[in-house]
Amino acid sequence: MVKHKIRKIIFYSLIIFGGLALTILFYFMLSNQTGSQPWTKRIAFILRPFIIGGVLAYIMKSTCNFFERIYTKGLLKSGKRSEFRAKKTASRLSLITTYVIWFSVIALLIFIIAKPLAQSIKNLISSLFVNVPVYTEKAIDFVHNKLENYPQIQELFESAINNVSSTFSTWIETQLPQKIEQIGTKLIFGVFDVVVLIKDILIGLIISFLLLSRRKILAEKSKIFVKCIFKDSTANAIIDEFRYADRMFSGFLEGKVIDSALIGVIYYVVLLIMKVPYAPLIAVICGVTNIIPIFGPFIGAIPSALIILTENPVKVIYFLIFVCIMQFIDGNIIDPHIVGGSIKMSSFCVLFAVILFGGLWGFVGLLVGVPVFAVIYDIAKKIIFHLLKKKDKEYLIDEFKQKFPSKESPKTEQTAAKKHDASTAE
Repeated sequence: MVKHKIRKIIFYSLIIFGGLALTILFYFMLSNQTGSQPWTKRIAFILRPFIIGGVLAYIMKSTCNFFERIYTKGLLKSGKRSEFRAKKTASRLSLITTYVIWFSVIALLIFIIAKPLAQSIKNLISSLFVNVPVYTEKAIDFVHNKLENYPQIQELFESAINNVSSTFSTWIETQLPQKIEQIGTKLIFGVFDVVVLIKDILIGLIISFLLLSRRKILAEKSKIFVKCIFKDSTANAIIDEFRYADRMFSGFLEGKVIDSALIGVIYYVVLLIMKVPYAPLIAVICGVTNIIPIFGPFIGAIPSALIILTENPVKVIYFLIFVCIMQFIDGNIIDPHIVGGSIKMSSFCVLFAVILFGGLWGFVGLLVGVPVFAVIYDIAKKIIFHLLKKKDKEYLIDEFKQKFPSKESPKTEQTAAKKHDASTAE
């Protein structure tokens, strides 16, 4: 009886102490934050190497699992090693192979694109200083000639041009030196930020290697942690939901990266054949922005069209026609085959997810908004099914399935689930 009371006192003391500690920590977080950089951003900045490492490890996870399965089968067939040693050796070899392949692909892309890309940027800058003033002067002369028969409108137009010219001259004399000084300061800080980012990326690479090498141990520890907190049925439901989330995120992100890389290569080749100026730069812009669902191709097409416009306005029309054709091919042929339909959501839900999470999290939200919404949707669906089952209204689900049958058969869904479980077990 006395021991029970002592344990109870210790338990409540720990709760009070933990509550006070969290309160003090929260107070210091709020008191030390600045208006421009809240404590959440400071924590994210401090943990940036771990975030980079986690993202890299997650992206390379599937490649590592793939080669580990191949090496394990080969070593077990040879019969020279026991199962334990074969798996251990396969794990090490798969890590080395994964990093060699990823770095080789990245180095090859940099080697192929870097020089043409730098030349395109250089030509674009020089074109802006040469062609833009010429086009502006031609446009003014064109409008001036068209307004010869309308003297009043011509007078207003000339007055507007003179006002703009005088305003621009005043800006050059008064504000341009300050702007140059501000730009110089920002460049210095920008160089420092780049150095810090490179340092974080290098540390992130080390962290990604450590996470990949211990991914199975971390997964098992996470399962144990969940099962020690929740009862078995709840723990299994949570673990299943995390597996579903992993399938959504890995299938979507890996598929979109491969799809965008392929789209970038197609843009590069076709634009070179069409002799569109700044082909390497435009291919990179269109390939990177293609990762964003729905809006990505158009986000990349607008600045690309403006870049082409500075050199050859006629080519802009050809480029926009090609973008429309490419968007149709990618949306109906390439993307469904590469991404594999991992995100089974309606177009409305995809659009809603992109707009919502893009507004909340910016560029990151545009990238991960669709799989995040898919997971939230799946959780909501399971809760609704559970409530209907609890109220003995499961017949509503059957009626809904009869009215709106799924495009995939149950056999296909079971096969996909078995494949995912096998890949998770690796």
